[in-house]
Amino acid sequence: MIGHTLSELRTNPVEWHCRGMSHPAEIEAMVHQRTHGQVPPEPSYGDFFRPA
Repeated sequence: MIGHTLSELRTNPVEWHCRGMSHPAEIEAMVHQRTHGQVPPEPSYGDFFRPA
């Protein structure tokens, strides 16, 4: 993507996905979904991951 600034690229989810990462807005949506909007004051891995 020649001619784009770094700040423009950071807003594009595709650029994050090309590098194997999730866009911050996607992560925020996952956290909200998994905590039902009730983010604990000190989140831990156990708040987000469930046993398989």
